Amino acid sequence: MTDVFVPKNGAIVDLLGLKSIEQISSICLSGYLKTKWVGNSSLILQGLEPSGKRPKKGPPGIMQFSLQNFTLSPGKAVLPTEDGRHYVIEIEEPQVIQLEEPNTAKTMRGLVMRFHQRRRTEEGKEFASEVLSPIIDVLPYSSVDKSKMVVLARELAPSIWATDVQRLLQPEHSVVQSVVQFFDHLEDLIWNSDRHGKMWEVQGLGREWKTYQTKASIAVTSTRIILCARPSTTVDRVRCLTNLHWQLQRSVEDAAKAFERWMGVVEAAGEYTSFFSASPNWDLMD
Repeated sequence: MTDVFVPKNGAIVDLLGLKSIEQISSICLSGYLKTKWVGNSSLILQGLEPSGKRPKKGPPGIMQFSLQNFTLSPGKAVLPTEDGRHYVIEIEEPQVIQLEEPNTAKTMRGLVMRFHQRRRTEEGKEFASEVLSPIIDVLPYSSVDKSKMVVLARELAPSIWATDVQRLLQPEHSVVQSVVQFFDHLEDLIWNSDRHGKMWEVQGLGREWKTYQTKASIAVTSTRIILCARPSTTVDRVRCLTNLHWQLQRSVEDAAKAFERWMGVVEAAGEYTSFFSASPNWDLMD
């Protein structure tokens, strides 16, 4: 059962009606989040990226920067409060962040943004409104509560961070474009590869090598279309790249191995850890 506010002349304005008005934005935003990423309570919609250097290889979103001095770009995010309500926070100007944090720590850390809540007061009077102030914090990653904060970056090694943790990225974003540009290399490798690999040895797709190449090329093209056709969340990109890797394992093994070298090592994969899993044995599935 849900209480909704229904204005009517002469009706008593009750507390439940007022609360239902207050909950409208949170209900809309939580519904939006469920369509984008089931179970996720926060999402960076645009920007809010630390300044730093991006390598040409590695999981999407990898960046090198120091907690002691970086700039956070303007942006927007859906951010939850301590009691589970959702609001859109917008930072309109670049923020210079200087944290008293060492470059190395005993445990991997998370750079997060969360709300500081306080009741609005003036001259000793309490108002029926709250002030929500976004604050930047650094926590051991095992202590990060994604139901109450959004992760700006996840530490993978000293001064090396994964920024693609809870993000919605447009197709033209540099992170997405770097993946798409690598696909050009994969396409060339697929069509220039020799006849070998586990699938070829067992003749899993028949005796015509172009069948294996065509399947691999179609998988790359399909993933390219998905990433370039619409905004994608982190979980979208993880699923796309993981499934592409599985398909390459089952057709042109050289391309799968090149993809693995580009991605790096599982220990530094962050949200992309599932990429390194072996392809499912779909032939045995019911």
